[in-house]
Amino acid sequence: MKNLLKVAVVSSLVFFIVSCGGGSKSNPVPPPPPPPPPVPLSVCLPPDAKGNVACPAAQSVNIGASQQFNATLQGTPATVTWSVNGVTGGNAATGTITSNGLYTAPTPFPTPNTFTLTATLQSDSTRTGSLALSVVFANNNAQMETAPIQLGTSGGNATDVTLVTGGRECCSGTLGSVISRGGVDYILSNNHVLAKSDKGTTGPTGDIITQPGLVDNSCNPGANMVAHLTEFAPLKPATSPGPAPKNVDAAIGQIVAGTVDATGAILDLGAASGTAIAAAPPSNVALAPPAIGLPVAKVGRSTSLTCGSITSINNTVSVAYDANCGGAVAFTSTFSNQIFISGNFSASGDSGSLVVSSAQARPVGLLFAGTTSPAGTIANPISDVIAAFTTAAGVPSIKGGADHAVSCAPSGSVNAPTAAPGTANLSRRELDRATGILNRFAGQLTQDPAVTGVEVGASADNPAEAALLVHVDRVPSQPVPVEIEGLRTRLVLPAWAAQQAHLTAGDVERTTAIKELHVDELMSQPGIQGVGVAISDDNPLEPAVVIFTILGEQHLPVPPTLNGIRTKVIESDRIRAFGWGQETVRPAACTGRVSAPVKGLGRP
Repeated sequence: MKNLLKVAVVSSLVFFIVSCGGGSKSNPVPPPPPPPPPVPLSVCLPPDAKGNVACPAAQSVNIGASQQFNATLQGTPATVTWSVNGVTGGNAATGTITSNGLYTAPTPFPTPNTFTLTATLQSDSTRTGSLALSVVFANNNAQMETAPIQLGTSGGNATDVTLVTGGRECCSGTLGSVISRGGVDYILSNNHVLAKSDKGTTGPTGDIITQPGLVDNSCNPGANMVAHLTEFAPLKPATSPGPAPKNVDAAIGQIVAGTVDATGAILDLGAASGTAIAAAPPSNVALAPPAIGLPVAKVGRSTSLTCGSITSINNTVSVAYDANCGGAVAFTSTFSNQIFISGNFSASGDSGSLVVSSAQARPVGLLFAGTTSPAGTIANPISDVIAAFTTAAGVPSIKGGADHAVSCAPSGSVNAPTAAPGTANLSRRELDRATGILNRFAGQLTQDPAVTGVEVGASADNPAEAALLVHVDRVPSQPVPVEIEGLRTRLVLPAWAAQQAHLTAGDVERTTAIKELHVDELMSQPGIQGVGVAISDDNPLEPAVVIFTILGEQHLPVPPTLNGIRTKVIESDRIRAFGWGQETVRPAACTGRVSAPVKGLGRP
């Protein structure tokens, strides 16, 4: 009754105040603010070797392989239900995921190959987190091959090592293709891959070219000694910056008999099946002249098979070169008539790859440099490369076969910053040694009820070394040894525990002529690193003079037109022949069997 009485009195008082307001209006009480939206879940990868946690918007997983995912709510591990394309736990078509977040990709290769992985908070189904999953073919381009090797693979100069405090740094790239001249077969790649940017020793007993490259074999020369450095087109200009003497970054090494596939086959250049992409030689029917919009493909050490299209031609670009493996910039060379491919077409380690037309696999160019932000790739026209090695011995030709289409099937990358450590960087010898130790000790390790499995993988502390991966579902009753017979062990914890640990030809010709009128003036300006011919983004029906500027460096304003032709500006980091692209961190340290750390740096 007291409560009712109070309400009645208050109501009468309110009525009186409103009735006697003398024409004034009361201030309305503002409504309460809406409640904040629920905090979404984050879907993350396990911590890397340094404890850093990545929560990407997208993640690729090799067919048949597994990837651990963790769900967090404002950084705290969350109890969630996992689903793939809305199906709890996934299924055989999309891949499956356990209640602990271990996703296993389907095999054979699915069509479509993209799915949505979702984590739903069990205590509040309105809170979800998701990422885009892509199933890809495995990258097999950084592994040691059995002779005769196929091209598009990791390789380089066996002496491309720099002594640094505490160890060494080593560099490698891609052995791109086989080139024949005067009845002799050679491996074709870049000068900076095979000849260490003009510092290599040539001749019958010249520098040894190995497969895989040093970065993929613990900084030790590979077991496959496949060629001797024979000849290189010099890179360093008389005065830096200045024109490269032969306008290409290329070198050849005479093949050691029996070590390289005689057909010139390139890994992943053939047809895709349900489990792998076949090797195939490029076409030797004809060369494909570069053209804006031409669909192209390449196979390289770091990003395997990628496809794109040429976005700019007739480019004059300045390219930075390092003094030695892992060193500072030593000189800058200018190249003319270059090919530019925008997008994630390549990364550090892909230098030396043969660029081909994706419809016919006809040679187009030799990949040698790139940028990261935004991503872009530079290639020498293959006709210029052939001209550079034309001698009295004959005119070189790319070794190959009939025209054929490139599958352009999606494939994985190695040494990407967010990728979980894998075995792609491990030498065959290291893998064999680890497998032997696994066979001897797996039974002993799995006697602990907490241990659910043991396998060979890569160390997270040093991903260039092998390790025994010991999977546990709780804390083991006995500590897992930190090493067994000199081999690291790596404890793979549950998600919650891991988180707690924490145009027309006329258009092109006209635009090229205008570009040539202005190129010297533009290239002499600070902050400008290239000028070429492209399609206008403002009007895709028109050509444009594309001007490449350097991110963060001052330059004169770029006019909207040059002699009536539109200009197009691409601002990026420095065009360089080392360390660009998706690989934004160095490949992990590799100790091999030496006493001091040995660092690996992927030479592009």
